[in-house]
Amino acid sequence: MAFRAKADVWMKGPWLSLGGPRALGTRAALASKAVRPFEAIPQSRNNNWMRMLQIWKEQGYENLHLEMHQNFQELGPIFRYDIGGTRRVSVMLPEDVERLQQVETLHPRRMLLEPWLAYRQHRGHKCGVFLLNGPEWRFNRLRLNPDVLSPKAVQKYIPRVDMVARDFSQALKEKVLQNARGSLTLDIQPSIFYYTIEASNSALFGERLGLLGSNPSPASLKFIHALEAMFKSTVQLIFMPRSLSRWTSTKTWEEHFEAWDYIFQYANNCIQKIYQELALNRPEHYSGIMAELLLHGDLSPDAIKANAIELTAGSVDTTSFPLLMTLFELARNPDVQQALRQESLAAQASITDNPQRALVELPLLRAALKETLRLYPVGLILERLLPSDMVLQNYHIPAGVLKNFLVETLNQEDVRMVYRFILRPTTLPLLTFRAIN
Repeated sequence: MAFRAKADVWMKGPWLSLGGPRALGTRAALASKAVRPFEAIPQSRNNNWMRMLQIWKEQGYENLHLEMHQNFQELGPIFRYDIGGTRRVSVMLPEDVERLQQVETLHPRRMLLEPWLAYRQHRGHKCGVFLLNGPEWRFNRLRLNPDVLSPKAVQKYIPRVDMVARDFSQALKEKVLQNARGSLTLDIQPSIFYYTIEASNSALFGERLGLLGSNPSPASLKFIHALEAMFKSTVQLIFMPRSLSRWTSTKTWEEHFEAWDYIFQYANNCIQKIYQELALNRPEHYSGIMAELLLHGDLSPDAIKANAIELTAGSVDTTSFPLLMTLFELARNPDVQQALRQESLAAQASITDNPQRALVELPLLRAALKETLRLYPVGLILERLLPSDMVLQNYHIPAGVLKNFLVETLNQEDVRMVYRFILRPTTLPLLTFRAIN
């Protein structure tokens, strides 16, 4: 593996609730001592091979966040451990994170998704920004920013996302009204999953899949199943060295490759349609992110396809579960829900005429979404490989060490979260929707 014999560093947030003197009371004591070697960093006592066996048996590492919680409480603000043949170092204090960020370069190095990378290497596909490091990452990122992340780009594709959101709301309202009781209790997550795929596909490829209707096409359903299979197999493979999982998880690797094969085939078909349309005439109206990238020609067609696929895969789970948890928290906080409704009604006319106004007309909604991401962060960690030697907590950290930052969150005892590529609830909450005149 590309990361063996390396280490990574995590930062924890307030959710770990380090109330004891061991955790936060170490800073002053450590400051006056001489720099100690890397091997002196407190080490997790968990048996590495037993952990690997557990990951293989349970097909994932669902309690990763809880294990980090326990380690920080027992070992203090910095500790090291091993997982999947990679030595890791985790840190929690803001000043340590600040120092780590100060040594960043223009080409940050981070841990890559081994299963995703293995597929592309085996099939001879290019990698996008999710799977690149160094100058090539920066080259791709700078050419994607204007059409994907810039405020001007967001303004362009907001109307497409708005249209999907309105269709989703209308479809849900029709289901509620069909019920004689005027209410509907259900697990909304599958519907939200369909919505996020529909919105992502519309913004990226300028094409609707028809997932919000009563009869989605077989091709659209097959695409969804491929995404689900890819995410599931990623979780089963991500923490195990490829040299080991190729023997212990052969079937999982086959499922992973089959899922990616269909995802690549689907994306290739979408891009070919855009090619044909652009060859006939230049579109008069905005028709999606991929069309813009192809028109500008700053990236090769293969690079555009690689990034399109990674944006498709990366935008589904990371959107659907935060939306689910936002609805869950609004259901538990009716006063906030009512305030959001009043805000949206007041801004309805303005946003209907100009969907881009949603970014400025709905500040409470933006705050609610940000609070959801604080309570239920999409990812656990941010990671980097150090470009140079440095000292953290009076320990020597060598260059090439992988550092991770744990994203801030707040422990919610009534919603047990598990790590399955992203954080998600163990049991999906049932929500009741009622029609409002």
